[in-house]
Amino acid sequence: MTSPKGESAGERRFRLVVEAVPNAIVVIDRVGKIVMVNTQAERFFGYSRVDLVGQPVEMLVPERFRSRHPALRDTFFADPRPRLMGAGRDLHGLRKDGSEFPVEIGLNPIETDEGILVLSAIVDITPRKAAELALRESERRYSVLVEGVTDYAIYMLDPDGIITNWNQGAQRIKGYRTEEIVGQHFSRLYTEEDRAANVPQQSLEIAARDNRYEAESWHVRKDGSRFLANVVIDALRDDNGRLIGFAKITRDVTERVEAARELEEARIGLLQSRAEEALSRVQAELAHVARITTLGELTASIAHEVSQPIAATVTNAQAALHWLAAESPDLEEARQALAGIVKEGNRAMEVIGRIRDLVKKAPPRVARLDINDAVREVIELTRAEAMKYDVSVQTELADGLPPVKGDKVQLQQVVLNLIINAVEAISTVAEGARVLQISTVQAGSDVLITVRDSGPGLSAESLERIFKPFHTTKQSGLGVGLSISRYIVEAHGGRLWASANVPRGAIFHFTVPVDVGSAS
Repeated sequence: MTSPKGESAGERRFRLVVEAVPNAIVVIDRVGKIVMVNTQAERFFGYSRVDLVGQPVEMLVPERFRSRHPALRDTFFADPRPRLMGAGRDLHGLRKDGSEFPVEIGLNPIETDEGILVLSAIVDITPRKAAELALRESERRYSVLVEGVTDYAIYMLDPDGIITNWNQGAQRIKGYRTEEIVGQHFSRLYTEEDRAANVPQQSLEIAARDNRYEAESWHVRKDGSRFLANVVIDALRDDNGRLIGFAKITRDVTERVEAARELEEARIGLLQSRAEEALSRVQAELAHVARITTLGELTASIAHEVSQPIAATVTNAQAALHWLAAESPDLEEARQALAGIVKEGNRAMEVIGRIRDLVKKAPPRVARLDINDAVREVIELTRAEAMKYDVSVQTELADGLPPVKGDKVQLQQVVLNLIINAVEAISTVAEGARVLQISTVQAGSDVLITVRDSGPGLSAESLERIFKPFHTTKQSGLGVGLSISRYIVEAHGGRLWASANVPRGAIFHFTVPVDVGSAS
């Protein structure tokens, strides 16, 4: 821009400063004539500098405000000092195209040789007004939303914990009307115990530090009744990060917590009832077996099992006497006969011991347990027996199995019986690999334990008979262990069954239900 002729250095500096200001600058004289504008004023109002200079400033004012403008100008010149024009009122500028825009105007008097001039600094506040309008609309919608919520108590606190507003949900849950509680400290909603422990103040301190606080505690209604409340407190901050208050949301969770507690108690009671029922069934089954008459199946089986070693003992004893009574005693034959007596006597004692195991009533110890740990302990216990017969024990225990609930000793007895039976079966095989495989896996709501062996195998006809008391096979020993094992597994709510292996051997499976508490 060229400098006007005769312009002094001070005037030139002033003009350059006016041009550099980012706001629109309009300078007027005492009668309201425009004497100077800057480039920004041209942009704001859409006029050129030539169109504006010398014209009344009212041309930039909407027509509905023009009649009052001269009086306002006279008031300013009567007391010329810096001020904001139209404080408390909305001001608007008028563009050349007739459109209006909201403005904020700062007035500053300037002493010149021609008298006092007024420098008007004009700011287009259209973006600010739009933001304010959007904020008011947002606040209105928020207010409607919050007021309509009745399941939650939603209210605001100032930085000191004073309640500043109160929604319908707060009135419903806590019993106070808005006019009764606004202005009160929010600690009055807590129990006396929590107030004594300074819980309200501590909750605000945590929210201020972490921006959020959440807890469940007992609160007090207006009528003195208590309810269990889930409380969330969020810190509110301005654009500079300064704490300006808190938003507090409270929900009455008494019914939910009570329902959950009752459900848990019912679940525990059901588990206890099932455990007691299952264990009672075990004892009843064992007692039933023990009460079979002398003419019944069990007595016949026992008689058969015991009579065999006793008969063999008698035969060996007669042979020993024969060889010792001969004119030329055969000591080696007599020694072998005596060894047979010892062997068959031990077998008879083992039968008797198994019968005792079948009918004895050890008190159960039910607890939640890791089935993999229980299996590992049994494997360690039987490792020496497996090594004795050169049996390779392979395991595939699934990770992350849920716990089961039962008597650890009884379940380990099942695993022990299956492993010992498998080792004994494998030991009778002359050729081929001697392998025992043990695996665990979750199968729906059960844990499945499987024992595979490379023994002589089972026939299809014997897959169910082997679980009868004293039914003897290579996989069932004296025929008592599998019967006891099935009673134990069924008492725990599971199943025990057998199937043929491929290409040889047998597979025993049993399941134990997952503990209900761990699965929920």
